[in-house]
Amino acid sequence: MNARPSDIKADTQQHLLAITWSDGPVMQYPFVALRGACRCAACIDEMTGEPILDPATIPDDITIKDMQLVGNYAVKIFWSDGHDTGLYTWQHLRNREDAR
Repeated sequence: MNARPSDIKADTQQHLLAITWSDGPVMQYPFVALRGACRCAACIDEMTGEPILDPATIPDDITIKDMQLVGNYAVKIFWSDGHDTGLYTWQHLRNREDAR
């Protein structure tokens, strides 16, 4: 995958992360689904790959407090529930089926 984000914005009113990709598409990711898709060791069992995070525990009003780019391959998201250990790679985001 060669496409990279050319713009990333958190729309806290609509609870969507909007990414404009370098090859043209603009995709929107619902915050709740994105928080549930975290692949860090606190959310996914490293040995089995099974989810640890119960999606029912994610608040409906969860929001992004801050974001940091990580190299040329990912964004780190700081969530309103205090979670901040996950990295969302460009490939992972681009391949999400829940994007609008």
